[in-house]
Amino acid sequence: MIRSDFARKMMSNSVAQGLNFGSRWLLNLALARHLLETEFGLFSFVYMLANLFFPTIAFGVNFYLIHNAAKDRNINTLISSLTISLLVFVLLCAGFFGYSLLASDPLPYSLYVLSLAIGLVWALNQAIFSYLKGAQQFAIEVKSQLLGATLMLVLVAFVWFEAIDNTATVLGWILLLSLAPLWVGLRVITPQLRQAALVPAQLWRALWQGKTWRDRFSYAWHDVFAIYLTNIPFIFLAMFSTLTALGQFRKAFILFMPVTLLPVVFSQVLLSKLSAKAVLQDKVALFKRILLLSLPLLSLPYLLLMLLYPWLYPWLLNERLTPDTDLVTLLVVITLWLTLVKTYFEVWTTATGRSDWRAANVTLVALLSSLAYLWLNDELDSVSAAWVFMWSNLTAVLFLQILCWRGYQQDKNAAITTSTHG
Repeated sequence: MIRSDFARKMMSNSVAQGLNFGSRWLLNLALARHLLETEFGLFSFVYMLANLFFPTIAFGVNFYLIHNAAKDRNINTLISSLTISLLVFVLLCAGFFGYSLLASDPLPYSLYVLSLAIGLVWALNQAIFSYLKGAQQFAIEVKSQLLGATLMLVLVAFVWFEAIDNTATVLGWILLLSLAPLWVGLRVITPQLRQAALVPAQLWRALWQGKTWRDRFSYAWHDVFAIYLTNIPFIFLAMFSTLTALGQFRKAFILFMPVTLLPVVFSQVLLSKLSAKAVLQDKVALFKRILLLSLPLLSLPYLLLMLLYPWLYPWLLNERLTPDTDLVTLLVVITLWLTLVKTYFEVWTTATGRSDWRAANVTLVALLSSLAYLWLNDELDSVSAAWVFMWSNLTAVLFLQILCWRGYQQDKNAAITTSTHG
């Protein structure tokens, strides 16, 4: 099964996510090389906002739809997810409009709107393809990402040859080009929507049932704090330092951006397969087998980057590698590997129906790391930020392992009790 179905779906998901991440990486690399430091710092800040708005607007749609569509392919769950995303988008737009009126020195409201709109398009796109992945339809996303990546490469060429050097213009093009994959997804699900006996009034009433929001809240809570945990160094560097320093710290992440797709690729396929297993021992056997086979293989790119980054950094970013940037870059790649390990246990907690544990873990770690950044305050620099970032992710991994073991013991004891009484 692993050699055929799992591997085939893993390959489809790898190609789709690789096209998406690859085109974004090339765009960020081109911007890092060719924009002025202050302009790249501004772009990094607004792009960070888009990455924060994305999971907020998606409201936990990724794992939620994969997990539920794998068990019950009900198109109503997708419709409610799309509706929730639109509602959250409207609320965020209203909130930032009020903020732009009250803030003493805000960014132009147009930049907030652009980042919100990009987050919305990404969220809608994720909802559609998460539903299709839960329904075991992985190949469709490859077509959509191929179209999106091809168009994004055109934008990369414009930036590379310095035809575009303005943050707002770049963000506007990112928004327009992100609509292409969404269009492909909409074309695929349109026949299913037409075949379904949809009653708008019933869908609207079902949307406001308490169970709908309770089911989604733990997923959304985790995703928001998970992306917050990922972006914490950028947030606090923007608060306590300068946009230039923020841009410089981001360059270490741009260098390793391609490997960040690895947890995304395998986690979606693994969750889809685990959620389809009804028996605990079947879940355990599949999880152990995939962990032992895939973790060493997926760890190889991180090991190669640890060895090659002293050469890659000056070559790709056109900057000299100083002792500080050397240490920051090493800590970043270690942290990204910890993220890979962490994802295995996040998938397990979701597949066993404990997404609230996953959310509680990432919330606790995010709050602890925030306190560490606040304690450093004005002394915060790129090196100390990288150390806190690494230790916080290591803590998250250790906590998750403890939670997974505890949950497994509970499920095992419950199964023994059920079989004894039966």
